Amino acid sequence: MATKTDSGDPGSFASMLKEWRRLSGLSQLELAMRCGSSQKHISFLESRRSNPSRVMIFALSEALEIPMRSRNDLMLAAGFAPTYKERPFDDPELESIRMAIDHILSAHQPYPAIVFDWRHDIIQANDAAMRLMLFLFDVSAPEEMPYFSNNLLRGMLHPDGYRASITNWDQTASTLLRRLRSEIFAIGNPEEGIAFLEELTAYPGAPEGWRQCADVEWQKPMLTVDFRRGATSFSLFSTLTSLGSPFDVRLQEIRIESFFPADDGARQFFEGMGKSAKLQSTQPVADAL
Repeated sequence: MATKTDSGDPGSFASMLKEWRRLSGLSQLELAMRCGSSQKHISFLESRRSNPSRVMIFALSEALEIPMRSRNDLMLAAGFAPTYKERPFDDPELESIRMAIDHILSAHQPYPAIVFDWRHDIIQANDAAMRLMLFLFDVSAPEEMPYFSNNLLRGMLHPDGYRASITNWDQTASTLLRRLRSEIFAIGNPEEGIAFLEELTAYPGAPEGWRQCADVEWQKPMLTVDFRRGATSFSLFSTLTSLGSPFDVRLQEIRIESFFPADDGARQFFEGMGKSAKLQSTQPVADAL
């Protein structure tokens, strides 16, 4: 039977705090020093002998660099209302953010750029990204793409996805799976993240050794994705951009992936493609599919 000093309930504030401290690799004393408290108080919080204030939860969250989604969970577990909102992307309050993202996507033409959330569901894509997806799926219109094409990782791992068009698919897929694994706790939604990772690795033909890095992977300065479809071949590398100092759960989890040519073949492919008739630039993918 649980007692007041037992923090065994995984949904309790005490257990959640202890787990975040463990993930951060901090002792109670180190955490206390970071948030201006005492080791005794941290011990009392983890053993449920003391209850935290909202101010203390915020100080602990800052010290442990806990993402906003999990900060809200900590507040709820302690009996407080969540601190951070999670607005839909089309919320009027986010208009200036959407305008900034539109600018980034448009300015990156004629090369692909994609906006996605922590699940890698594509929120928005520029014209070049949409045309790249059409090319890889060998279809002429967005609505002809398969149902899983609105998710970057499902598109990569699904047997009917991009696999046949990527010559270094095993390396690319393994790297993306490791990236997702490292981000699972950073997003503050580990249970759903682990379930998503298990779904991806259960696809037929998923790389079995994705957890380990082969020495050959470090021979290049950056991971490139090497495409070949018919007589067309080219390589891309990418950068990831996040929003600075967001105070919204959804905005904290958004990433913009911008792809750049890694060889002359990519430059020629996208510059030539940009001269053809355009789709609706920076369109929401959910509307396009």
